[in-house]
Amino acid sequence: MSERPPAHTLAGTDLSDRLHALAVHGAVPVPTAGAQVRIRAVRRRRARRVVLSTTVLAAAAVVTLASGALGPSAPPPPPSSTAAPPSPVQDVLIDLDTHRLTVDGRSFRIGAPDPHCPIGEQAVTVSAKYPVVNLVPNEIGVGRPGPRNWAVTFTDQDHQQRLLLFELPPSDLPSVGADHILGAVGVAPASGKQVYDAVRLGAQVRIKGGQQSEKPLAHSACIDRQPVKGGG
Repeated sequence: MSERPPAHTLAGTDLSDRLHALAVHGAVPVPTAGAQVRIRAVRRRRARRVVLSTTVLAAAAVVTLASGALGPSAPPPPPSSTAAPPSPVQDVLIDLDTHRLTVDGRSFRIGAPDPHCPIGEQAVTVSAKYPVVNLVPNEIGVGRPGPRNWAVTFTDQDHQQRLLLFELPPSDLPSVGADHILGAVGVAPASGKQVYDAVRLGAQVRIKGGQQSEKPLAHSACIDRQPVKGGG
């Protein structure tokens, strides 16, 4: 009689469970030693790339901060110029031969000074303008007193303000086109306001022709030598 214990018989349910566990265990293969080495190598390479990228980004940030803090700042752009360019000096021509005054392309008829009352200047600068100036005779009663409308003056070489031009009254219309004005230039009646408005302060006035004297008499009784006084 044998002493071996009797074989254990598995029930149908136990056998089914064990077969199922074996099938599951066999579906996931255990990695071999070579596969494990490759997996570790791939993980190390990925870790090194991550560390390297992080180091490069950190270094770039440090350089940017240092450049902003220590580097020279860019100069600000130059301010744009908004100032308007200076306007050209106005040029006015008084032609005593043709008895015309020309300003900004427009021409006006004038009466020229009498030979005894020359302006004595070839070029002058407009220094003042008056809607009305009052004139009085000189010490010996010579001169025509009264207002002169739309008057323009200049400062001569002796720094004296003198009458340059004004509007003639209608009674002096015969003086237009002639040399009969006792000093200064007479603009034709009804044109004085137009000339007054057209001629600007600081205008350069060229005086051409006529019987001009370089140095008119200092004690002349001509109206351009009388004191200029604005008024109504």
